[in-house]
Amino acid sequence: MLIFFIRHGETVDNVGGIYAGVRDSELTNHGILQARSLADYFKQSRCPVSLILASPLQRARRTAEAILNAQNGNTGTQTNSGDAASRRPQATLVKTPLLIEQDFGFYEGKPFYARSSDYNKSGKDAHYDKHRQDPNFKDVESKESMAKRCDGFLDDFLVPAVHEREGQDTAIAVVSHGILLSNLWRRFLLRLARKSITIADEVTAAKGQILLEHLGGWSNTGFLEVRLTRRRDPDAGLVNDSQLPIDGQGTISTDDALSSIADMAAAEADADRTIPPVPTSTGEVADPDASSVLPKVTSRSRGLASFNLNILTVNGQEHMRGVKRARGGIGSAKYDEGQKSLDSFFKKAKK
Repeated sequence: MLIFFIRHGETVDNVGGIYAGVRDSELTNHGILQARSLADYFKQSRCPVSLILASPLQRARRTAEAILNAQNGNTGTQTNSGDAASRRPQATLVKTPLLIEQDFGFYEGKPFYARSSDYNKSGKDAHYDKHRQDPNFKDVESKESMAKRCDGFLDDFLVPAVHEREGQDTAIAVVSHGILLSNLWRRFLLRLARKSITIADEVTAAKGQILLEHLGGWSNTGFLEVRLTRRRDPDAGLVNDSQLPIDGQGTISTDDALSSIADMAAAEADADRTIPPVPTSTGEVADPDASSVLPKVTSRSRGLASFNLNILTVNGQEHMRGVKRARGGIGSAKYDEGQKSLDSFFKKAKK
Protein backbone atom coordinates (compact mmCIF):
# COMPACT_ATOMS: atom_id res chain seq x y z
CA MET A 1 0.00 0.00 0.00
CA LEU A 2 1.20 3.47 -0.91
CA ILE A 3 0.51 6.74 0.91
CA PHE A 4 1.07 10.10 -0.76
CA PHE A 5 1.40 13.27 1.32
CA ILE A 6 0.76 16.08 -1.17
CA ARG A 7 0.91 19.85 -0.99
CA HIS A 8 -1.67 21.83 -2.97
CA GLY A 9 -0.98 23.66 -6.23
CA GLU A 10 0.31 27.20 -6.50
CA THR A 11 -2.01 29.93 -5.19
CA VAL A 12 -2.51 33.63 -5.76
CA ASP A 13 -1.17 34.29 -2.26
CA ASN A 14 1.93 32.15 -2.93
CA VAL A 15 2.70 34.37 -5.91
CA GLY A 16 1.89 37.55 -4.00
CA GLY A 17 4.02 36.71 -0.96
CA ILE A 18 1.05 36.79 1.42
CA TYR A 19 0.46 34.75 4.56
CA ALA A 20 -2.39 32.34 3.87
CA GLY A 21 -3.09 29.77 6.55
CA VAL A 22 -6.83 29.46 7.09
CA ARG A 23 -7.35 32.13 4.44
CA ASP A 24 -9.02 30.50 1.42
CA SER A 25 -6.60 31.51 -1.33
CA GLU A 26 -7.43 30.52 -4.92
CA LEU A 27 -5.23 28.45 -7.22
CA THR A 28 -3.50 30.21 -10.09
CA ASN A 29 -3.73 29.00 -13.67
CA HIS A 30 -0.33 27.41 -13.16
CA GLY A 31 -1.57 25.85 -9.92
CA ILE A 32 -4.41 24.13 -11.79
CA LEU A 33 -1.91 22.93 -14.39
CA GLN A 34 0.28 21.52 -11.61
CA ALA A 35 -2.68 19.69 -10.05
CA ARG A 36 -3.80 18.17 -13.35
CA SER A 37 -0.26 17.14 -14.26
CA LEU A 38 0.09 15.42 -10.89
CA ALA A 39 -3.27 13.70 -11.33
CA ASP A 40 -2.33 12.37 -14.77
CA TYR A 41 1.06 11.25 -13.48
CA PHE A 42 -0.48 9.22 -10.66
CA LYS A 43 -3.02 7.64 -12.99
CA GLN A 44 -0.37 6.60 -15.50
CA SER A 45 2.48 5.54 -13.20
CA ARG A 46 1.07 4.43 -9.84
CA CYS A 47 -1.39 1.91 -8.45
CA PRO A 48 -5.02 3.12 -8.16
CA VAL A 49 -5.73 5.77 -5.53
CA SER A 50 -8.81 4.53 -3.67
CA LEU A 51 -9.09 7.26 -1.02
CA ILE A 52 -8.22 10.95 -1.05
CA LEU A 53 -8.22 12.79 2.28
CA ALA A 54 -8.08 16.55 1.87
CA SER A 55 -8.29 19.92 3.54
CA PRO A 56 -11.55 21.69 2.60
CA LEU A 57 -9.72 24.92 1.70
CA GLN A 58 -10.14 25.34 -2.03
CA ARG A 59 -6.44 25.21 -2.91
CA ALA A 60 -6.23 21.70 -1.44
CA ARG A 61 -9.76 20.69 -2.45
CA ARG A 62 -9.22 21.57 -6.12
CA THR A 63 -5.91 19.72 -6.14
CA ALA A 64 -7.64 16.69 -4.61
CA GLU A 65 -10.51 16.93 -7.09
CA ALA A 66 -8.05 16.83 -9.99
CA ILE A 67 -6.69 13.53 -8.64
CA LEU A 68 -10.23 12.24 -8.06
CA ASN A 69 -11.36 13.11 -11.58
CA ALA A 70 -8.32 11.49 -13.16
CA GLN A 71 -8.74 8.31 -11.12
CA ASN A 72 -12.44 8.06 -11.93
CA GLY A 73 -12.07 8.99 -15.59
CA ASN A 74 -13.86 12.34 -15.32
CA THR A 75 -11.29 14.29 -17.30
CA GLY A 76 -13.03 14.56 -20.64
CA THR A 77 -10.62 12.02 -22.15
CA GLN A 78 -12.18 9.03 -23.90
CA THR A 79 -11.39 5.68 -22.25
CA ASN A 80 -11.90 2.33 -23.94
CA SER A 81 -13.99 -0.11 -21.90
CA GLY A 82 -11.18 -2.65 -22.04
CA ASP A 83 -8.50 -0.28 -20.77
CA ALA A 84 -6.98 -0.92 -17.35
CA ALA A 85 -7.87 2.65 -16.37
CA SER A 86 -11.56 1.97 -16.99
CA ARG A 87 -11.46 -1.01 -14.62
CA ARG A 88 -10.03 0.96 -11.70
CA PRO A 89 -12.16 1.02 -8.56
CA GLN A 90 -13.79 4.39 -8.01
CA ALA A 91 -11.81 6.73 -5.77
CA THR A 92 -13.47 8.54 -2.87
CA LEU A 93 -12.74 12.08 -1.66
CA VAL A 94 -13.19 12.92 2.03
CA LYS A 95 -12.62 16.47 3.31
CA THR A 96 -11.77 17.21 6.93
CA PRO A 97 -10.93 20.50 8.69
CA LEU A 98 -8.25 18.64 10.65
CA LEU A 99 -6.05 19.08 7.55
CA ILE A 100 -6.46 22.86 7.30
CA GLU A 101 -3.22 24.84 7.36
CA GLN A 102 -1.84 26.49 10.48
CA ASP A 103 -3.79 29.59 11.49
CA PHE A 104 -1.42 32.56 11.14
CA GLY A 105 -3.69 34.71 13.30
CA PHE A 106 -2.97 38.43 13.00
CA TYR A 107 -0.75 37.78 9.98
CA GLU A 108 -3.44 36.19 7.79
CA GLY A 109 -3.64 38.05 4.49
CA LYS A 110 -0.63 40.25 5.25
CA PRO A 111 2.57 40.39 3.18
CA PHE A 112 5.79 38.79 4.36
CA TYR A 113 7.89 41.16 6.40
CA ALA A 114 11.42 42.12 5.42
CA ARG A 115 14.29 41.88 7.92
CA SER A 116 14.22 44.54 10.61
CA SER A 117 16.85 47.27 10.90
CA ASP A 118 17.69 45.50 14.16
CA TYR A 119 19.99 42.85 12.68
CA ASN A 120 19.21 40.39 15.47
CA LYS A 121 15.50 40.30 14.66
CA SER A 122 13.66 39.03 11.63
CA GLY A 123 10.93 41.18 10.14
CA LYS A 124 8.21 38.98 11.62
CA ASP A 125 9.76 39.12 15.11
CA ALA A 126 10.05 42.89 14.98
CA HIS A 127 6.46 43.14 13.77
CA TYR A 128 5.29 40.86 16.58
CA ASP A 129 7.00 43.02 19.22
CA LYS A 130 5.36 46.12 17.76
CA HIS A 131 1.81 44.79 17.48
CA ARG A 132 1.33 42.09 20.12
CA GLN A 133 -0.44 44.52 22.46
CA ASP A 134 -2.91 45.63 19.79
CA PRO A 135 -6.52 44.89 20.82
CA ASN A 136 -7.20 42.88 17.65
CA PHE A 137 -3.96 40.90 17.73
CA LYS A 138 -4.42 37.13 17.35
CA ASP A 139 -1.40 34.90 17.82
CA VAL A 140 -0.28 32.12 15.49
CA GLU A 141 -1.75 28.67 16.15
CA SER A 142 0.53 26.81 18.55
CA LYS A 143 2.49 23.68 17.72
CA GLU A 144 0.58 21.90 20.50
CA SER A 145 -2.72 22.66 18.77
CA MET A 146 -1.38 21.45 15.44
CA ALA A 147 -0.05 18.24 17.02
CA LYS A 148 -3.50 17.50 18.45
CA ARG A 149 -5.15 18.10 15.09
CA CYS A 150 -2.65 15.81 13.37
CA ASP A 151 -3.19 13.08 15.96
CA GLY A 152 -6.95 13.39 15.51
CA PHE A 153 -6.58 12.99 11.76
CA LEU A 154 -4.35 9.94 12.15
CA ASP A 155 -6.69 8.31 14.69
CA ASP A 156 -9.96 9.02 12.92
CA PHE A 157 -9.00 8.90 9.24
CA LEU A 158 -5.61 7.69 8.08
CA VAL A 159 -4.83 4.77 10.41
CA PRO A 160 -8.30 3.17 10.03
CA ALA A 161 -8.02 3.57 6.25
CA VAL A 162 -4.64 1.82 6.26
CA HIS A 163 -6.04 -1.16 8.17
CA GLU A 164 -9.11 -1.37 5.93
CA ARG A 165 -6.91 -1.53 2.81
CA GLU A 166 -4.11 -3.69 4.16
CA GLY A 167 -2.76 -6.09 1.56
CA GLN A 168 -4.46 -4.29 -1.34
CA ASP A 169 -2.63 -2.86 -4.34
CA THR A 170 -3.96 0.61 -3.71
CA ALA A 171 -2.93 4.07 -2.54
CA ILE A 172 -4.19 6.73 -0.15
CA ALA A 173 -3.57 10.40 -0.97
CA VAL A 174 -3.46 13.10 1.71
CA VAL A 175 -3.76 16.59 0.21
CA SER A 176 -3.01 19.45 2.55
CA HIS A 177 -0.65 22.38 3.19
CA GLY A 178 3.10 22.69 3.69
CA ILE A 179 3.37 23.41 7.41
CA LEU A 180 0.52 21.08 8.35
CA LEU A 181 2.15 18.29 6.32
CA SER A 182 5.47 18.81 8.11
CA ASN A 183 3.72 18.44 11.47
CA LEU A 184 1.62 15.51 10.28
CA TRP A 185 4.69 13.65 9.05
CA ARG A 186 6.38 13.96 12.45
CA ARG A 187 3.29 12.74 14.28
CA PHE A 188 2.98 9.91 11.75
CA LEU A 189 6.57 8.82 12.46
CA LEU A 190 5.71 8.40 16.15
CA ARG A 191 3.31 5.59 15.22
CA LEU A 192 6.14 3.50 13.76
CA ALA A 193 9.09 1.62 15.23
CA ARG A 194 12.28 3.40 14.15
CA LYS A 195 13.93 0.16 13.03
CA SER A 196 11.01 -0.44 10.66
CA ILE A 197 11.73 2.70 8.58
CA THR A 198 13.93 2.50 5.49
CA ILE A 199 14.77 4.93 2.70
CA ALA A 200 14.95 3.92 -0.96
CA ASP A 201 18.42 4.03 -2.52
CA GLU A 202 17.14 6.42 -5.20
CA VAL A 203 16.13 8.95 -2.54
CA THR A 204 19.50 8.76 -0.80
CA ALA A 205 21.31 9.13 -4.12
CA ALA A 206 19.27 12.20 -5.06
CA LYS A 207 18.98 13.89 -1.66
CA GLY A 208 22.04 12.72 0.24
CA GLN A 209 21.71 12.19 3.97
CA ILE A 210 18.08 12.33 5.11
CA LEU A 211 16.85 13.45 8.53
CA LEU A 212 13.52 11.71 9.05
CA GLU A 213 11.89 14.58 10.95
CA HIS A 214 13.16 17.22 8.52
CA LEU A 215 12.67 15.99 4.97
CA GLY A 216 12.68 19.54 3.61
CA GLY A 217 9.82 21.53 2.15
CA TRP A 218 6.98 20.55 -0.12
CA SER A 219 6.95 22.41 -3.44
CA ASN A 220 3.51 23.16 -4.85
CA THR A 221 2.08 19.70 -5.72
CA GLY A 222 5.29 18.14 -4.42
CA PHE A 223 4.61 14.77 -2.80
CA LEU A 224 6.11 12.44 -0.24
CA GLU A 225 5.55 8.80 -1.23
CA VAL A 226 5.83 5.93 1.26
CA ARG A 227 5.02 2.23 1.17
CA LEU A 228 3.53 0.43 4.17
CA THR A 229 3.76 -3.34 4.60
CA ARG A 230 2.89 -5.49 7.59
CA ARG A 231 6.01 -6.74 9.35
CA ARG A 232 6.42 -10.52 9.60
CA ASP A 233 7.91 -12.55 12.41
CA PRO A 234 9.86 -15.54 11.02
CA ASP A 235 8.15 -17.86 13.52
CA ALA A 236 4.78 -16.29 14.23
CA GLY A 237 3.92 -14.80 10.82
CA LEU A 238 2.28 -11.37 10.69
CA VAL A 239 2.97 -9.12 13.68
CA ASN A 240 0.00 -7.45 15.39
CA ASP A 241 0.14 -4.09 17.14
CA SER A 242 -0.85 -5.76 20.43
CA GLN A 243 2.37 -7.82 20.36
CA LEU A 244 4.64 -4.79 20.45
CA PRO A 245 6.02 -3.35 23.71
CA ILE A 246 4.96 0.05 25.02
CA ASP A 247 6.62 1.96 27.84
CA GLY A 248 5.46 1.84 31.45
CA GLN A 249 3.13 4.82 31.13
CA GLY A 250 1.15 3.19 28.32
CA THR A 251 2.61 5.59 25.78
CA ILE A 252 5.18 5.54 23.03
CA SER A 253 7.90 7.83 24.27
CA THR A 254 9.73 10.23 21.98
CA ASP A 255 13.06 11.94 22.56
CA ASP A 256 12.75 13.99 19.41
CA ALA A 257 11.68 17.55 20.12
CA LEU A 258 9.37 19.09 17.58
CA SER A 259 11.24 22.16 16.42
CA SER A 260 9.90 25.66 16.75
CA ILE A 261 7.82 27.16 13.97
CA ALA A 262 10.81 29.21 12.90
CA ASP A 263 13.04 26.13 12.65
CA MET A 264 10.43 24.30 10.63
CA ALA A 265 10.16 27.12 8.13
CA ALA A 266 13.95 27.29 7.81
CA ALA A 267 14.12 23.56 7.09
CA GLU A 268 11.71 24.06 4.20
CA ALA A 269 13.69 26.84 2.54
CA ASP A 270 15.45 24.49 0.11
CA ALA A 271 12.36 23.69 -1.95
CA ASP A 272 11.00 25.65 -4.90
CA ARG A 273 8.15 27.94 -3.80
CA THR A 274 8.10 26.48 -0.31
CA ILE A 275 6.13 27.78 2.64
CA PRO A 276 7.62 31.14 3.73
CA PRO A 277 8.90 31.81 7.25
CA VAL A 278 5.99 31.82 9.66
CA PRO A 279 5.43 34.45 12.35
CA THR A 280 6.16 33.12 15.80
CA SER A 281 5.15 34.49 19.17
CA THR A 282 8.61 33.99 20.68
CA GLY A 283 12.12 34.95 19.74
CA GLU A 284 13.44 31.51 20.61
CA VAL A 285 15.34 29.70 17.89
CA ALA A 286 14.74 26.29 19.40
CA ASP A 287 13.19 24.90 22.54
CA PRO A 288 15.06 21.76 23.65
CA ASP A 289 12.15 20.82 25.90
CA ALA A 290 9.48 21.26 23.23
CA SER A 291 8.64 17.55 23.19
CA SER A 292 7.62 17.66 26.85
CA VAL A 293 4.62 19.89 26.11
CA LEU A 294 3.40 18.04 23.03
CA PRO A 295 0.74 15.33 23.29
CA LYS A 296 2.16 11.82 23.58
CA VAL A 297 1.04 9.01 21.32
CA THR A 298 -1.00 6.60 23.43
CA SER A 299 -1.29 2.84 23.05
CA ARG A 300 -4.87 3.32 21.84
CA SER A 301 -3.74 5.44 18.94
CA ARG A 302 -0.49 3.69 18.06
CA GLY A 303 -1.99 1.82 15.14
CA LEU A 304 0.97 1.37 12.77
CA ALA A 305 3.70 -0.05 14.99
CA SER A 306 3.52 -3.46 13.30
CA PHE A 307 4.18 -2.03 9.84
CA ASN A 308 7.38 -1.47 7.89
CA LEU A 309 7.68 1.85 6.08
CA ASN A 310 9.82 2.53 3.02
CA ILE A 311 10.29 6.14 1.88
CA LEU A 312 10.17 6.08 -1.92
CA THR A 313 9.96 9.73 -2.99
CA VAL A 314 10.66 13.04 -1.22
CA ASN A 315 9.13 16.22 -2.68
CA GLY A 316 8.36 14.40 -5.93
CA GLN A 317 8.22 16.71 -8.95
CA GLU A 318 8.49 14.24 -11.82
CA HIS A 319 5.02 15.24 -13.01
CA MET A 320 6.25 18.77 -13.73
CA ARG A 321 8.88 17.80 -16.29
CA GLY A 322 8.22 19.73 -19.46
CA VAL A 323 5.41 21.77 -17.87
CA LYS A 324 5.95 25.49 -18.37
CA ARG A 325 4.29 28.53 -16.85
CA ALA A 326 2.18 30.58 -19.26
CA ARG A 327 3.83 33.90 -20.05
CA GLY A 328 2.58 37.44 -19.70
CA GLY A 329 1.35 36.95 -16.15
CA ILE A 330 -1.35 34.52 -17.28
CA GLY A 331 0.14 31.59 -15.37
CA SER A 332 0.23 33.57 -12.12
CA ALA A 333 -3.33 34.89 -12.47
CA LYS A 334 -6.25 33.46 -10.52
CA TYR A 335 -7.78 30.42 -12.16
CA ASP A 336 -11.30 30.96 -13.48
CA GLU A 337 -13.30 27.90 -14.51
CA GLY A 338 -15.19 29.98 -17.05
CA GLN A 339 -12.15 31.33 -18.84
CA LYS A 340 -11.07 30.06 -22.24
CA SER A 341 -7.90 28.09 -22.70
CA LEU A 342 -4.95 29.83 -24.30
CA ASP A 343 -5.29 27.77 -27.47
CA SER A 344 -8.87 28.88 -27.98
CA PHE A 345 -7.78 32.49 -28.44
CA PHE A 346 -5.72 31.53 -31.47
CA LYS A 347 -8.14 29.19 -33.21
CA LYS A 348 -9.57 30.49 -36.45
CA ALA A 349 -13.26 31.14 -36.42
CA LYS A 350 -15.26 28.60 -38.40
CA LYS A 351 -16.82 29.91 -41.59
